Amino acid sequence: MIIALLILAGIMLLPVIVALVMGVGGLLIAIIVGVCFGIAALVIKGFISPWFENRDRMRLDTDHIMIQPQSCKVRRDPYSAAYVIDCYYKDPGTGREFVFSSSPLDMDPSPYVDPSRLVVFVNSVDYSNYYVDTSRLGLG
Repeated sequence: MIIALLILAGIMLLPVIVALVMGVGGLLIAIIVGVCFGIAALVIKGFISPWFENRDRMRLDTDHIMIQPQSCKVRRDPYSAAYVIDCYYKDPGTGREFVFSSSPLDMDPSPYVDPSRLVVFVNSVDYSNYYVDTSRLGLG
């Protein structure tokens, strides 16, 4: 996603160069093309990116492993001022340790957090594609 936006930003510089070469008429064309690219960036960010996120979540529904975390910690997300549950899991087969973070939560889930009540759905091939199910915590 970030690479696509960087490429898009690089393409947006192209009309500026054309405007410098072509003069005032080129400037009008550059403005029109820049607006079009700006709209394209909004479409990518607002519609296409969420579509890929939903697709990944749908893949979790069909090709997933349910993992029971061994321990959990609640932390405050500094960017959104929301609470996040970090679930820790050590794969018994490989010995690798994983940390799965929940979606941001509005209220403090500390009194409700119990590793036995949390489940993490992980893609069987790619453990970076996961979803922490907080629905059994009874947060409301």
